[in-house]
Formats: sequence, structure tokens, C-alpha cells
Amino acid sequence: MKTTTHNELLTIAKLAADYITKLNGESDTFEVETESFTACINYEAEYKMVRGGDSYCGIWEMVPELVSEQTTVESLMTDDGEDKEAAEFLQKMLN
Repeated sequence: MKTTTHNELLTIAKLAADYITKLNGESDTFEVETESFTACINYEAEYKMVRGGDSYCGIWEMVPELVSEQTTVESLMTDDGEDKEAAEFLQKMLN
């Protein structure tokens, strides 16, 4: 893999991580574009409700707790078509 390709994938991973942070636990499918690539990324988060927070009159409030999260690179496109090798590399960086 070329250094320029590697650097662009690092940029995509950073932009995707920043976007996922802003999602605040909500699942979403989104695109990230750079000069040479367009990545379609799916983020899924699963929560369960657990007892926590403050007790009011002996009653605990239920709060969400993250059970699992998964980031999937649906596709990574260039002008020449899909780049599966780069998509696999980006997938590893995001998980």
C-alpha cells in the first residue's frame, strides 16, 4: 500500500471516529470523503438498561449501559471503483 493511500485512510479513520463521538451512542450510517476516497461506514451501538444513578425514596433510576458497538466499512470507493484491500485495512483501524 502506498504511503499516500495509508495517510488518507488514517485521515478517514480520524474523521469517522470524530463523527462517531458526536453521535453520542446513536447508531448511524454515514459517508466520509477525502481527495481520493469515499467511505460508507455503518456504526451500531447496543445498550441495556441497568440500575444506577441516584436513589430517590429507595427507587433507583434506570440508566443505559453500552453492551456492544460495531463499526463496519460498507464500501470504500475510488475513481476506479471499489478498493476492497483498503476497505479491509480501514475496517481494522476502526475496530
